[in-house]
Amino acid sequence: MSEKFVKLESRKFRRDGKCITASGAVLFILMFFSFSAYAQYEGKLLEKAYKKKSTQLLDQFFMNWNKQVQPVTEEELSLMNDTIRNAYEVFTAFYKPHRLDSLDNSGWYNDIYKDAKYLIVQNNFKIYFTDKIYCTEQDKKEWLINRYNELLKDNDSIRQQMIDKTDRWFEFFFYSSNNQSKKDRKVDSVANFRPQINCGDKIPIYLIPKYDTLLNAFLGSEHLEFGTGGIMNIARAIGDSQERQGFLANFVKVYHGHWGGYWHLCSFPNAYSITFDKDMEYAIIDFRIVYGGGEAVLKREGETWTLMSSKMTWIE
Repeated sequence: MSEKFVKLESRKFRRDGKCITASGAVLFILMFFSFSAYAQYEGKLLEKAYKKKSTQLLDQFFMNWNKQVQPVTEEELSLMNDTIRNAYEVFTAFYKPHRLDSLDNSGWYNDIYKDAKYLIVQNNFKIYFTDKIYCTEQDKKEWLINRYNELLKDNDSIRQQMIDKTDRWFEFFFYSSNNQSKKDRKVDSVANFRPQINCGDKIPIYLIPKYDTLLNAFLGSEHLEFGTGGIMNIARAIGDSQERQGFLANFVKVYHGHWGGYWHLCSFPNAYSITFDKDMEYAIIDFRIVYGGGEAVLKREGETWTLMSSKMTWIE
């Protein structure tokens, strides 16, 4: 071994506050460029598939993605803290893109993934805690009466009128006020989220940042602005963007954003946040399905979480 190489091996560098050898630095650089080259390869594969209109190459792109980004292992789950581990379990119990009727019984979205081979699973969400989750109708009405008493404590007449109309006004006040206040106590954010998904014959692929960037670049941003042709018309993809969206639809379904210029890549329902009560017996998930959303309540039963109820509460 040459004297020059020995000196290189013994030289120290610092990265993230830790000492590494020059050979370690070289390895890190090589891994970075290898990852970058792989991302470029996948982007070129997707473009090639589109230009050739090859569903075989498109399927290969998604299969490569599936193999590269694997779900979390049981060992990895066991090393997570109790809050994160339960958040994984709550999401897994909630996430049923192939059965959206469990969250919304309107029938509008039940079959949107019927022909999809792959499901694109979100990569992150936020976690909150609150003292109590009002999950039964009686719980919610008690909360509402307490809120009336608090807000209208100096006006007995109006307070009683509101209490008398609780059944009528209950849903509006509860969802617009109570479930917003629960978000005062953020405790964590989950990133690199790769839950173990079982959705029948659908294959999960996890939307890590690299693929998020790649798909957005592939789809582009050609669209009609919101309100084009009528004030109630949503923004929608046109031209090359529309054709690329249709090409992806051979295996995945993505939606153009309601207001224009962005894409919903994740397969719905998309969970914005999970809120636990202080005893971690109940959880609320704030979710989106296409252009609307709501809240789902889950309950811990032994070591598992079960969906208790779900309600759509807003629409774009």
